[in-house]
Amino acid sequence: MSSDPIALKVDGVSKHYEIYASPQQRLKAALFNQAASMLGRRRESSGRRFSALDDVSFSIRKGETVGIIGRNGSGKSTLLQLLSGTLSPSAGQILVDGRVAPLLELGAGFNPEFTGRENVFFNGSLLGLSEDRLREKY
Repeated sequence: MSSDPIALKVDGVSKHYEIYASPQQRLKAALFNQAASMLGRRRESSGRRFSALDDVSFSIRKGETVGIIGRNGSGKSTLLQLLSGTLSPSAGQILVDGRVAPLLELGAGFNPEFTGRENVFFNGSLLGLSEDRLREKY
């Protein structure tokens, strides 16, 4: 498999958030930064910086299967959102050769009366994947 082409490459990816003490502080910062940007001045942060991911790099070759494990709050969901394109990285880049489609998103379209397998196949069909393709990937 080492000769297979790379399907996914994550290079130096970070995701940072600004945490504010109150909604008013967030609004003031947004207005200040907008004004500073219009005047060509440097934007400043008045919030506390939180790094959900910091300088993550890896690659996955076509045909490989990968699992992401970690404690609560370790950045697993943030990484998956970055890979699927629902979030943009603060730094670094993600290169995808193909299509990334989450088959089982926590809480989204999840039916607690279905098994995990049934939920995967149900959500995959909603994404337009054929049953044969789903069986192959499952």
